[in-house]
Amino acid sequence: MAAIEIQGLEKTYSVGFWRKKPKLALRPLNLKVEDGEIFGFLGPNGAGKTTTLKMLMGLVYPTGGTAHILGMELDDPRMKAQIGFLPEQPYFYDYLTGRELLEYYGRLSGVDSKTVSRKASEMLERVGLKDSANVQLRKFSKGMLQRVGIAQAILHGPRVVFFDEPMSGLDPMGRREVRDLMVELKREGKT
Repeated sequence: MAAIEIQGLEKTYSVGFWRKKPKLALRPLNLKVEDGEIFGFLGPNGAGKTTTLKMLMGLVYPTGGTAHILGMELDDPRMKAQIGFLPEQPYFYDYLTGRELLEYYGRLSGVDSKTVSRKASEMLERVGLKDSANVQLRKFSKGMLQRVGIAQAILHGPRVVFFDEPMSGLDPMGRREVRDLMVELKREGKT
């Protein structure tokens, strides 16, 4: 079974104030990503990469076509529990610490309350933020925020993880660490 299967997915927006005109954001897209595969979605600005991810997450509705993740419809709550997502520009409550943020997202994602603190600590260590676990996010650099965003995306052990611009704000060493983390996730059977 394919992890992600897209058939003719497209998105058109109405733009303008008085006389709205259609603007094509995504031409019909056909795509298949196999289970356990690392797939990179490349293209110029405005090509529809983020729009596609937002449709797969259910944040934007397609105007045509269909998509399935793990064989399930995009609005299936069982499918939503099996995915992790790091948006291009994540926003976090900056008065929380890294640990508090991960515990909050862990509870939202259904992580058992008895293990959420341990899982948060494991994720902070995994993304290199162990020493900053109790620092408020407002004091994090852009790269540190990106790392905590990656941690929240994988905290609940999803089978499919979507990263939108995961290298944004990271220095060359940080980029390598993210790439290595993706390879580790693949070894764990994640897509």
